[in-house]
Amino acid sequence: MIKPYAPRVIAAIIFGLLVSAFDGAIAWLVKPVMDRIFVEHQYKYIFYLPVGIVILYALRGAADFAQSYLMRTAGFRMVRDLRDRFFQNLISLPLSVVTKSSSGDMVSRQMNDVSLMSGILSESFRTFLVEVPKVIVLAGIAIYRQWDLALLSFALFPFIAYGTKTLSWFVRKKRKIVQQYMAILTHRMNEMVMGIKVIKIFGMEKMKIAQFKRENQISYRQNAKVIMLKEATQYLIGVLSGVSIAIILGYGGLLVAKGKMTSGDFFSILAAITIALNPLKKIGGAYNIFQETIGVMERVDQFMDFSPEPVEGLPVCGLHKGIEFKSVCFTYPGSDLKILHDINLEIPKGKVIAIVGPSGAGKSTIIDLIPRFITPTKGVILWDGVDLERLNLIELRRNIAIVSQDIILFSDTIRENIAAGRPDATEEDIEQAARLANAHDFIMTLPQGYNAVLDERGLNLSGGQRQRIALARAILKNPPLLILDEATSALDTASEQAIQKALAIVMKGRTTIVVAHRLSTIQNADEIIVLDKGRIAARGTHSELLERSPLYNGLYLNLTSRQTPNNDEAHLSEVDQT
Repeated sequence: MIKPYAPRVIAAIIFGLLVSAFDGAIAWLVKPVMDRIFVEHQYKYIFYLPVGIVILYALRGAADFAQSYLMRTAGFRMVRDLRDRFFQNLISLPLSVVTKSSSGDMVSRQMNDVSLMSGILSESFRTFLVEVPKVIVLAGIAIYRQWDLALLSFALFPFIAYGTKTLSWFVRKKRKIVQQYMAILTHRMNEMVMGIKVIKIFGMEKMKIAQFKRENQISYRQNAKVIMLKEATQYLIGVLSGVSIAIILGYGGLLVAKGKMTSGDFFSILAAITIALNPLKKIGGAYNIFQETIGVMERVDQFMDFSPEPVEGLPVCGLHKGIEFKSVCFTYPGSDLKILHDINLEIPKGKVIAIVGPSGAGKSTIIDLIPRFITPTKGVILWDGVDLERLNLIELRRNIAIVSQDIILFSDTIRENIAAGRPDATEEDIEQAARLANAHDFIMTLPQGYNAVLDERGLNLSGGQRQRIALARAILKNPPLLILDEATSALDTASEQAIQKALAIVMKGRTTIVVAHRLSTIQNADEIIVLDKGRIAARGTHSELLERSPLYNGLYLNLTSRQTPNNDEAHLSEVDQT
């Protein structure tokens, strides 16, 4: 992780060693200064002492500033690059992996967890590189002055190391729990924002507040435990440090009294050990941070270690023959329930194929299989006679456009949302697509027109307006395969009629799959596939199915009995068999 920032880190190490050298120089100079002033009574050095201290601390401060700046900015660069890698890796993962985790969990790992990892460079690594050499230098000075006294005071250091290691292990364990609850809280916030209408209409405010408070309290308690363990480390180091100073004062004072050590040596050792105690505390704290970071890194690595979707494969140059399902079965991982059973289906080029059926029949699963959001458990899907698994994934998806009922728009301008599939599209192309989708007129009523910036998911537009933007996006992409999944469900009758005319133009000669669409499109489909419990129950034209398919006939009769005068407003997907 640190290797890409080696030049900056090496420069920080050099400045860190200078800091250690200056601290050692301060401790070393105590003896000659004390001996000459207080033993030899050369009081002229009293005037040089303040100047020397100012120079030493100025140089030390400059070196400390340089090493701190270099190491901390290296840490921030690491966070920047890790976030880039995490986002890039996440966006390239198979859909089955991404959907296993909540959006809040992924956001928490990408933002909170990765941010904490900067502590490796900005805190832990920096502290180890600066403070460990400092302790070694100061310990060397103390041993040189009076080895037996120095070693006696160092006898407690192994206890400091063992206690720090033990407490840090618990810190690492608790930090993982804290980050898990941070992910839960992030998810709750995201869930609240996205579902605020449902929360309000069903009076769920108190329940959601209580739920958040409960989980927030658990997060606080775990955080408090982390703080307690970290402070316990500092307490342990502080107590044992006090014992070391007491040994120096007691045994060292006795040696001075017996004339076995000069007062200069005594104060030099005292200064060295006293100065070394603060770095020891920092090293203990840095080790805690290091263990916290390791715990966080394990959470980030869970996503970083996943393999991205296999992209490479044969080129895809349009759709010339059609798509064919051969004995396709599908079962979700970890489940024994088959969603699709032996689906055999041909979708010829240029034909309109409608797929209908009760809720849970498998319509959405068939749609997800074509762009390889999921892969068949058994059987193959052929694109112009070639197995989808052998095709270049990016090129395959470039040849498909999907307009679903659940419209996803991004917090960009309307222009950028429409041009999402064709970033090189001209202004004329974008406007023409918007006109075909019956979106141009309402776009021009907005204060900034096509430059209007949408809110999250486009919630500053009505449902119908969002769907028209999505339709314009699909029209502009101009793919050989168009998939409409309740594509006009949120439109009023007038808008829907206008879009139906546009779709008739767009669908002409284009391979189109219509899922649970309105009756007008279903009736005009070249073939209708009726799904039931994951199997193809019937297939044929609208009139053929009315004659020979009891299931389709029942769907149709239920639909027509519930239609309003504007019968195109009804949805086949709303029909539920009872």
